[in-house]
Amino acid sequence: TPLTRYEGNWRDIFQNWEALCVSFPEYLPSVVTTFVNASTADGNNPYRITRDGIDWEVPDPGDPWSNIGYWGDHQLIYLLRLLEATDRFLPGEVANMLAKRWFTYADVPYRISAYDDVVANPKATITFDGEAHARSGRRVAALGGDGKLLTGADDELVVVTMLEKLLVAALAKLANFVPGGGIWMNTQRPEWNDANNALAGYGLSVVTLCHLRQFLSHLGAVVEAAGVEPPVSVEVASWLEHTATALRETPVEAPRDDEDRHRKAVMDRLGRAASEYRLGVYGQGFSGATVAVDASTVREFCDLAIDHLDATIQLSRRSDGLVHSYNLVGFSADASAASVSHLPEMLEGQVAVLGSGVLDPEQEAALLDALFASALHRSDQGSFMLAPVRHLPGFVDKNVIPDDDVDANELLAELAAAGEASIVGRDLEGRFRFRPHLTNESALVDALDRLAGDERWRVLVERDRAATLETYERIFAHHAFLGRSAAMYAYEGIGSIYWHMVTKLLVAVHDAATAAAVGGASPEVVGRLVAAYEEVRAGLGFNKTAAEFGAVPTDPYSHTPAHAGAQQPGMTGAVKEELLVRPSELGVRFDDGEVVFDPLLLRRAELLESPTGWTVVTEKGESVVVELAPETLGLTVCQVPVVVSVTAGDPSIEVDFSDGRTTRRDGLRLGREISAMLFGRTGEVRLIRAALPPSAFASPGT
Repeated sequence: TPLTRYEGNWRDIFQNWEALCVSFPEYLPSVVTTFVNASTADGNNPYRITRDGIDWEVPDPGDPWSNIGYWGDHQLIYLLRLLEATDRFLPGEVANMLAKRWFTYADVPYRISAYDDVVANPKATITFDGEAHARSGRRVAALGGDGKLLTGADDELVVVTMLEKLLVAALAKLANFVPGGGIWMNTQRPEWNDANNALAGYGLSVVTLCHLRQFLSHLGAVVEAAGVEPPVSVEVASWLEHTATALRETPVEAPRDDEDRHRKAVMDRLGRAASEYRLGVYGQGFSGATVAVDASTVREFCDLAIDHLDATIQLSRRSDGLVHSYNLVGFSADASAASVSHLPEMLEGQVAVLGSGVLDPEQEAALLDALFASALHRSDQGSFMLAPVRHLPGFVDKNVIPDDDVDANELLAELAAAGEASIVGRDLEGRFRFRPHLTNESALVDALDRLAGDERWRVLVERDRAATLETYERIFAHHAFLGRSAAMYAYEGIGSIYWHMVTKLLVAVHDAATAAAVGGASPEVVGRLVAAYEEVRAGLGFNKTAAEFGAVPTDPYSHTPAHAGAQQPGMTGAVKEELLVRPSELGVRFDDGEVVFDPLLLRRAELLESPTGWTVVTEKGESVVVELAPETLGLTVCQVPVVVSVTAGDPSIEVDFSDGRTTRRDGLRLGREISAMLFGRTGEVRLIRAALPPSAFASPGT
C-alpha cells in the first residue's frame, strides 16, 4: 500500500494520512493499526516512522542539540480523527477491531521517572536505557523492523487488543491531569507547536485536555456500541481501576479555601497509579495474564474523567470570551500543594475547545466572535497569529535586580559589598545584576551550594536561599518562557501567523457548523458559524494577490511574520486541512458509511458559467470525458465522477452503473451499498448526478 512507501516524522505521517484516506478509505484500518502499534507501553509515541520501523532520538554528548523525550504531537487528536474517519467510511470496523489481539507496543528505550521524581524536577524526567537500545539493535539484526517492538519473557512479541492500546493512550494523559490547569507536559518535549518548546517541564496544556475529552467521549461510545468484553493485560486493568477509583473518590470541584492542596492530592493519586504501572512494566514486563473488561467499566471510566475535564475547561474560560491555551504549574516547598498560573491567550486553545464537545453551537459562535475581536486577529492579513504581539524589553533592561530586593536579602547585600562575584554584581551604572554564567536556576543552585561550603557564607545561604531563588525566577521568569513564540519575530514567533494553525481553525469551524446544522441548531446560529467559516477561509493565501500574500498565493507557506510576506514555502501541514474541508465546499460529506450531499457550504461561485468538457481518469486508469453544463460542477469521489447541480425542486441523486443501469434516489444520501462501491473502488459505478437545494447560508462568492 502507499503507507509502506511513506516515511517521516511521526506527526507528519498521520496528519497527512487523515486527508489521504478521503481518497483511499480502504486503507484506514491499516493506518489505524500502524498508528496504535507505534505507541509505547507507557502510552507515548516514537519520534519517527520509517520503512525500517519506528525510530527514536538517541543522546549524543558531542551534539549540543541532541536531546531525548516524547513529543506530545497531539497524539490523541490524530488518533481520534483517524478513528472517526474509519467510522464515517467503514462503520463498525473499529468496533470489530476492539477485541482483536493484533496489536503491539513500540519498545522505545526511554524510562519515565517515578512520579515523585517528576514533581521534584519536571524538566529532567526521562532516562535513556542504553542496554535496552542495544537489545533492540540486536533484535533488528535478526528480525528487521519488528525488532523495535516490545517482546515478552519468551522473546515473542507482546500482542494485545485494540481496546488496551486505546486505554493506555488515555490513561497516560490522565496520569498528568492537573485540575484547573490542563495536561502536564513533562516528557521533555513540547506539543506539536514546538514554538512553545520551553513549556516542556512546568507547562500545562488545555489543548491536550480538550483533545483528551474528545477522545474519551468517542472511546466510551464505541465500546458501549460494540457490546464486547475485550481481554486487557492485568497490568493495564489494574491501572484503569486505580485511576477510575481516584476520579470517583475525588470531588470534581475543589474547596475554595484549599484548591492547591486538593489539586496536588488529585495529581498524587493519578500520577502514582501511572508510576506504579510504568515501573512494573519497565522492570518485569507484562505477565501475559489478561482480564476481560466490559463496556460498563469503560463507560464509567470515561464519564468520570469527562466530568473532571469539563470542570477544568469551564475554569479555563477567560473574561474576554476566549479560553486559556496553556498554563503553568508550581509546587510548594513541601510538595503538598500545586498552584496554577495563566499564560497569554493563544490560538491553539480556541481551536481545541471548539472541537471538545463542551460548547453548544451558540457558545461556539460566541467564541468565534470573541476571537475575531481579540488581540490574536491580524487585520492586515484577515487571519490570526498564534499569540498576541508582546513588547520585549531591551537587552540592557533585562537582569536588573531592584535595590529593594538586595536590601531585603542580606546574602545578596553582603556578597555585593564584599565583591564576591559568584552570584551578584554591579554594572557600570551601579545596578545590581545576577552574574552572566547563571544561565538557569540549576546554575544558581550550584553557586549557592558552593558558597554554603564556605564558613563565611554558610548561615546566610541557608537563611536567604529561598528568597534568592524567588528573586531570580521573578526577574527571568524562566518557568513562564514559551520559547521562540515569545522571543523571535519569525517562524511561529511574535506577530507571526502560522498557517497550519489557521487551517486547523478552519477545520474546527467547519466541523462546528456542520454539527450545528445536522443537530438542528437555529438557522441564526448556523448562519453565524458558516459566516465565521467563510471569514477564516477568506484570510487564507489562495484568496490573496501575490502582493497581499508576499509570495505565490497558490503555494503552501509556513508562516507570515509581521515585517514580511509569507515565508518558508512547503514547510506546512496546512494543505492537509484544506483537503479535509474541500469536499464540503463542493457539497459532499461522508457519514456512517454513506456519501451525503449537503449544500451547507456550497457557494454559487463554484458552479460553472459555461459548458465544459471534463477529462476524468477512472480507477482503471482510463480517461473519459464528462460534459458539464452551465450551473454545475464536477468532482470525483474515489475517482468516480460526480456532477453537482442546484435545483429549485426536490433534491435527488441519479447513479449510472457500468453495466448500463441507472437508478434514482430521492433525498441527499447515496446509501451504504452504493457508497461502499465507491469506497472499495469496485468499478461498478460510472457516474453520479446530484441535484442539491441552494444553500441558505454560504456566501454566493465572486
